[in-house]
Amino acid sequence: MAKSKSDIFIICGEKSGDNHGSFLVKELLKKKPYLNIHCWGGNMMKEAGAEMLENYNSYSVMGFLEVLKKLRFLVKKLNKCKRHILEFNPKIVLLIDFPGFNLRMAKFSKMNGFNVHYYIPPKAWAWNKNRAKILSSYTDMVYSILPFEVNFFKKYNCRIKYVGNPIYNQVSNHIKNKKSSQKIISLLPGSRESEIKYSIPIFKMLCKKLSKYNFIVCAVNNINREYYLNIQELENVEIVFEDTLNIVSSSQLSIVMSGTASLEVAYLNIPHMVVYKTSKLSYYIAKLLVNIKYFSLTNLILNKKVVNEFIQDDFNTENLISEIKRLNKSKVILELENDYLKIKKTIGLKNSSKEVAEYLIKSL
Repeated sequence: MAKSKSDIFIICGEKSGDNHGSFLVKELLKKKPYLNIHCWGGNMMKEAGAEMLENYNSYSVMGFLEVLKKLRFLVKKLNKCKRHILEFNPKIVLLIDFPGFNLRMAKFSKMNGFNVHYYIPPKAWAWNKNRAKILSSYTDMVYSILPFEVNFFKKYNCRIKYVGNPIYNQVSNHIKNKKSSQKIISLLPGSRESEIKYSIPIFKMLCKKLSKYNFIVCAVNNINREYYLNIQELENVEIVFEDTLNIVSSSQLSIVMSGTASLEVAYLNIPHMVVYKTSKLSYYIAKLLVNIKYFSLTNLILNKKVVNEFIQDDFNTENLISEIKRLNKSKVILELENDYLKIKKTIGLKNSSKEVAEYLIKSL
């Protein structure tokens, strides 16, 4: 049998996956410093100690329409990734989120005899239940970060463990600065170009209308800085790169593009609302396929409307201003903090990176 050049081969496809992967790589190397870890990922995993073979910026595409436009390009990237797996012959292939790409890699890897693990599985409970069947057939272990999804995947005979949520460890050192006298609203426009394309123009209109407030845009380095120029010219707006948790923790409230960021803001006890907008075609297709009551994890975890969501056409300045007024009421803030506490109790205190690292090392 060919010798393994890699102990663990990690594949992710966006900033959040790279972030979770970096914490995991640190835990793995803390326990076993000699491990050879390779990745298709980003700079955070690279800085944590993994050897990066391909940066996710070169193959990360989101949205139904966007994927169709770049289908031939994505097939080439899939084939390149397959060649890398065969070349490095890893003892474990670890897939992090990014289901459109990673479910294909799971099938390929398992059919070629590799030990396949999946960290942060696709939300098959929301749409496309066939993905649960794929996980059952082509993975050796699945690591869930959402307690409510474990029973769902077990129905499809997936070997799955709840390992806690990475949010707990990432935000535990950040405490809301309640002494702040400034009227600061943090804006989280997303970490993908397609999200920022739609959110920044609306946020700019909001900042113009609420000139008495100071706004801080939580920006990310993986996006071309030109996308932020449209809002940077306003006097009451500051752009801060890669410091989201500190910015949010000192905010009066936040406006958050739907995603894991909503859960981070809830953990920081900050009143917030969730927004989302995409192309009309992508949204129409999603409406046909997705069968969930809520968009944000904050609401999904408790299966109730903890925070208000403004999706597609509802994401407009009038609704945002009205919600900002509501979120300034002490009664609303108290109700939110009570629900945030329930979320923390539901998720628990497990260190997900440590849990996954231990399981992976046992499987080597």
